[in-house]
Amino acid sequence: MKLTPKQGWLAAAILVTSLWSGTPAFAKGIGDEIKLDVSQPEIAKTGFDISADYAVWMVEGDKTITLYDLDNNSEVKIGSKSSTKTSPRVDGDYVVWMDSRDGGSDVYMYDISKKKETLLTSGSAKVSHLEIAGKNVVWDDKSQGGSDIFLYNITSGDVEQISSSGKASNPTAGDTYIAWQDERSGNADIYYYDLKAETEKAAVTTHGDQVNPSIYGDQIIFEDQSDEYSQISLYTIGKSRAAKKLTDDSSDKQSPHIYKSTYIFIDNGDLSYGDVNKTGSKEIKSFVYDKLAPRVYGDYVLYAKTDSDKKLRLNLYDVDEKESVPIGSIAGEPSQPAASDRYIVYISEGNKSDSVILYDIENGTNKAITKTDADPSRPLVSNRYVVWYDLSKDALFSYDIKKGVTKQVTDEDDDQAPAEKLYELDGDNLLWVNVDRKSELVVTDLSTNKSTDIASLKKDPLSIDIYENYVSWVLEQSSNKASVFLYDMDEEDETEIRKNVQVKQAKLGENFVVWSEYTDSTKPSWDLYSYDIKRGKASSLLRYSDRDQINPQTSREMVFFEDNRLSPNKKDFYFELYDVEDGTYSDYAWDDDADVEEATIGGNRLVWIDNREDTPYVYTLAFAQPKDDDDDNEPNPDPDPEPGDYKEYNFMELVMDKSLSKVMLDAGFENFYYVFFVNTDKEVKISISDVLEDSSQLIKYFNQVMLEDVVVRVYK
Repeated sequence: MKLTPKQGWLAAAILVTSLWSGTPAFAKGIGDEIKLDVSQPEIAKTGFDISADYAVWMVEGDKTITLYDLDNNSEVKIGSKSSTKTSPRVDGDYVVWMDSRDGGSDVYMYDISKKKETLLTSGSAKVSHLEIAGKNVVWDDKSQGGSDIFLYNITSGDVEQISSSGKASNPTAGDTYIAWQDERSGNADIYYYDLKAETEKAAVTTHGDQVNPSIYGDQIIFEDQSDEYSQISLYTIGKSRAAKKLTDDSSDKQSPHIYKSTYIFIDNGDLSYGDVNKTGSKEIKSFVYDKLAPRVYGDYVLYAKTDSDKKLRLNLYDVDEKESVPIGSIAGEPSQPAASDRYIVYISEGNKSDSVILYDIENGTNKAITKTDADPSRPLVSNRYVVWYDLSKDALFSYDIKKGVTKQVTDEDDDQAPAEKLYELDGDNLLWVNVDRKSELVVTDLSTNKSTDIASLKKDPLSIDIYENYVSWVLEQSSNKASVFLYDMDEEDETEIRKNVQVKQAKLGENFVVWSEYTDSTKPSWDLYSYDIKRGKASSLLRYSDRDQINPQTSREMVFFEDNRLSPNKKDFYFELYDVEDGTYSDYAWDDDADVEEATIGGNRLVWIDNREDTPYVYTLAFAQPKDDDDDNEPNPDPDPEPGDYKEYNFMELVMDKSLSKVMLDAGFENFYYVFFVNTDKEVKISISDVLEDSSQLIKYFNQVMLEDVVVRVYK
């Protein structure tokens, strides 16, 4: 029904309540751990499929189809960015789906090898279901009044109608037979079409309904609704007089799918599998999303499940190994994490190649930013740039987050040979060591591509660092002795701030340099020393009577280091976070059950690899509010963004499942819009920022439409 003014004010009340129910995701959660779980992609409720080489799905809010190569762990987007798509299916080198771009629901096909898209239907079809197997694409079409089954032969390019009852639907394809459900007799029965004999035959026509068939070879499984509970039954073409029940108990079964002798189905919300030649079935996962049918190919089962944040996730299960398998180009084992206020980067170690993953903490989005032929190592992130070393090209690369552009920073043709691990990043400035010219310290401004030589060293430094207008390095002078140097880029002035001590690395912070120095006394130990840049004075920062403080890292006024002074065993180190400005230790800490590796500090946060669940995940913890610098790093929005640049939600669904506030706060007020009269020439968008200034327009449009027609649009 139409909204009354009273209902409009109710919607406004819901909105106002949402606005003040929390703080933006970027600012909240100081001291709270965040787990970055990207092993299951967030998907739309449009379907998915898997074949020998590929999987296909659609990302929530995106109108393109994700084509995922199972072998090389890579993704590409296919299909128009403007039209609505559903039911993607894949087999061999072909993807098919239903598409609204021509006004109906037509069938499109994409040739993976040729990268070519083809319209298979008339342009005004009304298709509700389609499948592909080998060279056969089948669908049902209601555009001529009834509903019949059509077959497209990829080899010949011919389309033929293979049913004539006007009551046929839900087709399933094999290499030799096509099957479907047919209501020509008043209830749903199973029929099939023999491609060689070009004849239609009845398979199962008993009492009650038989629906949702799935075929492989000469075997058809289906939902048998002839008794009190819906069960899964099997009909074998040419061998069966009657169907054989594969399940028979007091719960409803649905959504069967078969590959060879393995079949899967959903049993009262739980995903199960069985073998048509054996009795019984086994549960794979409980509480799966039962409105999307699972798919099986080989040992893999693809299914959807809602996570704790009510996001729909795609899951892959290996039946043979009896374990879940990560899926997607960003779902490999993580390593080498680094962080800034807003972003986290790390290496995703795939089966065939590694990728640099960029995770946006504010928006909760992630993506691979390196190509499949790259061999990246040690990614760093600061402000708007990501930098890594490519082992295959012996070069440094950068990625501009704002522009989405990757560039090769160093080139051997220009006599540039960067050291594999000696580089650091601060804002636009990349500090690196050019070993082609002995050991030259170079700063490259990534925004201008201009490089400046800082110092020519006798040998490779033990460590380097850069922060704002300062550069530091540690240079070995003799066996076990080294000096710490500081360079002021504005003054072009070099100072040896610590001479001939046992030190391995030095790091720059807000107006200080810090390092761990070995003190050879009655109780030898490694202690933290610092250099006050303004005062020009070095002194001990943290020095205790025994034990060690080692491997300091810095971010602004904070020092993150390893300590063993409170450990029963001196070989057991733990981490400490120390505020140099206040002279205090931080109370923030990860959980007691954390199993930490590769812990680093960057921006306002810590980031690490955690094995507490036996499977490694990236975790992060913010210890302070973010700086404002990263606000300038928002990718420039186009005047009219493509649909793939935003996510859409139904307003009433968000209200009913109580997730409106979370979506709004995660997006940020400037990215969250209410949209009225969607996809018409009257379409109106109102952002939360606009509402805060004047809510009258929002209430006006809420009074003109039905609640269920209101769309929430979140721009990336």
